[in-house]
Amino acid sequence: MGRRRDRGADEVLTEISPEGAFAGRMVALTLLVSAVALIGVSWDDIWRVCNAVSGPCVERSAGAIILSMCSLAAIVLGVGILVRIRRRPVDPQGSSRYVLALGGLVSLGCILVAGRIPAFTCDRGHFDDVLVLCMHPPSTSEPTSWLFLKKAVVVLGLLGGILVSVRPRNVRVTAPLSVAVWGIGFGWLIADTMA
Repeated sequence: MGRRRDRGADEVLTEISPEGAFAGRMVALTLLVSAVALIGVSWDDIWRVCNAVSGPCVERSAGAIILSMCSLAAIVLGVGILVRIRRRPVDPQGSSRYVLALGGLVSLGCILVAGRIPAFTCDRGHFDDVLVLCMHPPSTSEPTSWLFLKKAVVVLGLLGGILVSVRPRNVRVTAPLSVAVWGIGFGWLIADTMA
């Protein structure tokens, strides 16, 4: 383990593997880009003047402010990861724990994708949540179920996350794929809910 003096205090810095450093940088940059994008998308809602005490306008504005505060925390975390990685000594036998975070990105990205897929769709008419039927007066029809696809996406995401996490040597391939899956899931969620 390497020791460095930092502002008069002794701090023990464990070695990090090159794969762990690369994975950590990718996770930090993904956090930073996602947080800045979320703040950018919700910027108009943050400064919206509602002229009301309650209602949909106030709820949307309050939600945007809460998401922006969470984004600021993600920015601080991302910068902290980058600073921490820069200060750690690199050793081929060092820790590669940040690869676990890449696996988490794959899993969360797939879960977000599954959450955006509708459970049921109708060829014509509209779906009634209570009756679980497609309503097109004067008749009804059975909806098309997408539940199996949603479950399959979640299971594949969890298995993909585990696979990314247990194969740190393949991080040069799995890191861009992990970020892409996260980007698709997070981007689709933001596009549907905030835009």
